[in-house]
Amino acid sequence: MNTTVISGRLVRNPGYNEVENEKGLHKIAKFVLAVRRNYSDEVSFIPVKAFAKKAEFARDYLIQGTKVMVEGEIVTGNYEDKDTGKKIYTTEVYANRIEFAGAKMVDRPPFPEDAEGFLEIPEGMEEEMPFR
Repeated sequence: MNTTVISGRLVRNPGYNEVENEKGLHKIAKFVLAVRRNYSDEVSFIPVKAFAKKAEFARDYLIQGTKVMVEGEIVTGNYEDKDTGKKIYTTEVYANRIEFAGAKMVDRPPFPEDAEGFLEIPEGMEEEMPFR
């Protein structure tokens, strides 16, 4: 069984392409997810490909910074670099499912830069607080 689930933010807007061959029209979206590693501040950059309806979904709804969950298959491959002749190995996730994983992005006014905090404490009240 080859199934993986990753959650992260899009590094940039997805690329989208339509390729036609003898089998018909193929819709492909490519994007990279920045995925935080467990128990660490390190980040892995995971390339993802989506096909058909999932490619259209990625094209229409995903933008840079969107947090998504991708369920899919890990696919490895290789090719020869035309300039150096070296064999290059690739690893990517072919998406079977894409879901939004973060809060809905909404336009809201920016937080005022001159604000000192999110709540002003009335005078005298600070003395009564159990923690400071």
